[in-house]
Amino acid sequence: MDNIRIVLVRTYASGNIGSTARAMKTMGLKHLSLVAPRLFPDHEATKMATRGAETVLNRARVVDSLYDAVRDCEVVIACTARSRSFNLPMLSTEQAAKLLYSTANRTARPSTEEDSSPAPSQSSSSSSSSPSPSVALVFGPERNGLDGADMELAQYRVSIPAHPDSTSLNLASAVQILSYELRKYHIIQNDENALDREETQTMDSHNSSSSSSTSSTRKKMPTIAQREGFYEVLASVLSNSGFAHADNPRQLMQKMRHLLARAEPDLDELNLLRGALAAIRRHLPKK
Repeated sequence: MDNIRIVLVRTYASGNIGSTARAMKTMGLKHLSLVAPRLFPDHEATKMATRGAETVLNRARVVDSLYDAVRDCEVVIACTARSRSFNLPMLSTEQAAKLLYSTANRTARPSTEEDSSPAPSQSSSSSSSSPSPSVALVFGPERNGLDGADMELAQYRVSIPAHPDSTSLNLASAVQILSYELRKYHIIQNDENALDREETQTMDSHNSSSSSSTSSTRKKMPTIAQREGFYEVLASVLSNSGFAHADNPRQLMQKMRHLLARAEPDLDELNLLRGALAAIRRHLPKK
C-alpha cells in the first residue's frame, strides 16, 4: 500500500481533508497529496483527523497542480460520477483497486530503450529491475468535480454505483469506499484465509476493461511526465505539419489522448512513437 497515493484536487472544505485522512488511516493508506486546497493547514482539518489520522495529515504534500501531484505515477484513476466528453475507460471499484494495487506492488522490468525524459523519481540504476511504481487515485472538488484538464492526466475513471436519484457522495465517503476496496484486495493478496477465495473469483469475472487493466501490470508503463512529454512532441508535429487545425487544436489533442489511453502503450512503445515523431519533426519547416 506504500506506493498508492490519494490526491484531492482543489478541496473547498478543509474538514473534508481531515475526514479523508481518517478514512485513509483506517485502511492503511499513508500518502495524501493536496492540489491547491482552499484552506490548508486549518484547524477544521486537524479536528476531523481523529484516531491517529493526524500522521497522514501532517505528512500531506501540497502542490499547485494535478500534474505536480501525479507526474511520477504510472497509473492515475479519476473518481467521477459524471460522464465526460473525454471518455476514459470506466472501471468498477473492484477493478480500480486491483489495477492500483497490482501496479503499485509490481517490480517493473527495465525498459529496453532509454527514456529521453525520465521523471525525477525514476532510478538511473542499470540493475535488472526498478522500484515498484507509484499510482494515484484522484478526487475532484466537492461542488463540480474534476474538470476536463484534470481528466486528461488520467488513464481510467471509476464511479461508485450510487442511487440514480442522488449520485453525489461526500468526498471523504468516496475516499473511504475506494480505500476499503484497496484494503480488501490487499488482504486477499496477503492472507488467503482472511476472506473467502470466492470473492477473488468474483472480482476476476468482471470483463469490462479487465483485459486492458491487467495488461498494464505486466510491462513498465510510462509515467505521467513521460506521457505529457510525448504529447508535447505530438502536438508540435501535428501543428508544424499543418494537420492540426489552428482554430481548435485542443479538440484534436483530446482525441489523440483518448486514442493513446485506449491503446495503453508501454514505455518501450511510447519511446518508439516519440522517436518516430522526432525524426519527422527534423524534416518539417519550423514555425
